[in-house]
Parts: sequence; C-alpha cells; structure tokens
Amino acid sequence: MGPKTRAWLMLGTFIQALFTMSAALTIWQSGAASVADNRGDPLWTNVLSFTCVAFLSLSLGLQGIMGKRINTQFTTTIVLTTTWCELMTDPNFFKRRYAPSRDHKIMAIATLFFGGFCGRCMIDKIGSAGTLGVGTGLRFLIALSWYLVPGKETKA
Repeated sequence: MGPKTRAWLMLGTFIQALFTMSAALTIWQSGAASVADNRGDPLWTNVLSFTCVAFLSLSLGLQGIMGKRINTQFTTTIVLTTTWCELMTDPNFFKRRYAPSRDHKIMAIATLFFGGFCGRCMIDKIGSAGTLGVGTGLRFLIALSWYLVPGKETKA
C-alpha cells in the first residue's frame, strides 16, 4: 500500500477520526471544562484530560505526515509558519495571473484561520467534547471522500 493510494488515504484519515473521537471521549469523561479554557489553568489536572491531549497529538501528527506524503500545493497546515514561509518565498507571489503554487497556499492559510475561528466559537457554545465530536464527523466524511478521488491512469 503506497502513500498515495486511495486505501492508504482512507485508512489514515479514518485512524485520525478515531484518535479525534478518543480525544472527545476522554475530555468528556475527565470532567474538565474545556481543552482550551483559560491559559492560567492547565488542562492536564487528571489522567483522562492528559490522555485527551495525547490523542489530539496523535491525530495531528498523522495528519502532518499524510499531508507531506501527498506532496501537493496545499501541504499541511499543522505548522502555519511553514506554509506562510513557503507562500512568501513563492516565485509567483507577485504575478497577477492564476498561480496554483501561490493560490493554493493562500487558500490553505485562509481556511486554517476560518476553521480556527469556527472551532473557537463552537468551543464557547458546545464545549470541547462537542467540538471534537464535530471534528470527528468531519474527518470521517473526509475519509469517505477519498474514495471519490479518481486514481491516476496507468500507461499500458
């Protein structure tokens, strides 16, 4: 199974969804108010809340590896600084016409900020467990959507 096959992408994204679901369940069972409550109050006051952070780290780490393996212009937005630096050094940065290398990075950065804003709003309304539950559902839908991506044609 190669790093660009549909099966690998579906399986990896499904595993990310399982890690996110595990994070949602552990923060819900821990009794902690939120993952991102207040900077002055540490989250890891008990084993379950610390386990939530571990599951989130596993999910994001797998996402980062998969993003690098696919090697598209969208890259991984786990580290915003990397994507920002790649955008600033893009040779097509000042061109007026369509430039996929630049435009895809701008889209990735914009959607990252939009997603962060939406996530923070959801945490305020439904809490961390609910927000992570929504994230689990989205990751599961993404895992299913990999099936719809057409494969490369093989030369006979």
